[in-house]
Amino acid sequence: MATKKQRRRRDKGLRHEYEYVYIDEEGKEVEVEQPPPSAKEKQRRAAVSKNGRRPAAGVRPVQAPNWRFMRKQALIFYFILFAAFSILSKGVTIWVSALIALGYTALMLPLMWMMQRTMYRSYLRRTGQLPPRQKRDPK
Repeated sequence: MATKKQRRRRDKGLRHEYEYVYIDEEGKEVEVEQPPPSAKEKQRRAAVSKNGRRPAAGVRPVQAPNWRFMRKQALIFYFILFAAFSILSKGVTIWVSALIALGYTALMLPLMWMMQRTMYRSYLRRTGQLPPRQKRDPK
């Protein structure tokens, strides 16, 4: 959402009618011809989601949650936890540190999956691509 200052600047830009002119060799002001908008610009202007807003500019795409990416994340998370437990735990064997890191990784996997799914759904909502919710049939 734009800040109050940004909204005021935008409103000010819309309030004034700007003319693009330049001065030619004879010292007269000549109005600059504005090129017609390209097809891509027309599509961008016409892109309006169902809630009436255009998708946010510069939205980085977020990939859908998948298990291949989750395995990579879990492996990285495991080694970070293993290193932390083996360095910070004095008098504990490496095998115990490995088991503790494995337990914490197993606990964190569902939370990491839910976070990735939440980020993906938020991305879909911002770009206007979220399909309508399916209602459950009461039985």
